[in-house]
Amino acid sequence: MYLEEFAKSLESMWKGSLLTVKEAESLNERAKEYLYRLEKAGRIERVCWGWYFLPTDMKDPWAFLVEDRGFKVLIKQTASSFWNYDFVHRNVYRLAVENSSYKKALEEFAKKRGWIFEVEQYKDLGEKFDYQPIDGLFVERPYSCIVNCVADWSFLDAFATLYFRRGRVPLKRLKGLGRWKRISKTNVRVWTAIKYGCKLFNEYLGERTFNVRDTRLDREDVKELVEEAVEKVVEFA
Repeated sequence: MYLEEFAKSLESMWKGSLLTVKEAESLNERAKEYLYRLEKAGRIERVCWGWYFLPTDMKDPWAFLVEDRGFKVLIKQTASSFWNYDFVHRNVYRLAVENSSYKKALEEFAKKRGWIFEVEQYKDLGEKFDYQPIDGLFVERPYSCIVNCVADWSFLDAFATLYFRRGRVPLKRLKGLGRWKRISKTNVRVWTAIKYGCKLFNEYLGERTFNVRDTRLDREDVKELVEEAVEKVVEFA
């Protein structure tokens, strides 16, 4: 009787979500025993040490990310896909969390299902990323993920987002974030690469869509990849 009541309480609160033993113990002090018995009966899935999952019929990573109750933010290329209408389709999901144990649980859970979750862990996500709620998820804001994508050499994701959200992305915000950040393993400022991309958009479109000063990129590999990204966005957008 107590086991069934416990199972019903779990299902009402965490169905489709990861949960910890500690969270389950808030319902009943015999939670460890009950979780073990439910796992043996195939009614609950043990993900990794200290973590369980309340099964549902969901087969899609997006459905899980919405249902899961843990605090996480969709970042970088995954966030960009929200803002640029999935211009660059990827089967890798970039997430950020604050809890290292939750990071491991997400990675193990995804691995068992053939999904790819790349999870980063930071002490304070509010300091690291600017994000907003969208359809049950926390998603990095456009200007923030543009800067982070450029820093990660994901130029196509970044410039597709910049183009599609050109009326909603404040250049001052991009400048403020990008002038102090450099493209990974280079000395090129992110803001310099963004300005160069804006200049190219203005040339391709034949109008001053982005109010930036003309600039140049001296590093040839970065220059070529930015040019290629902008050209693809203009061609296929």
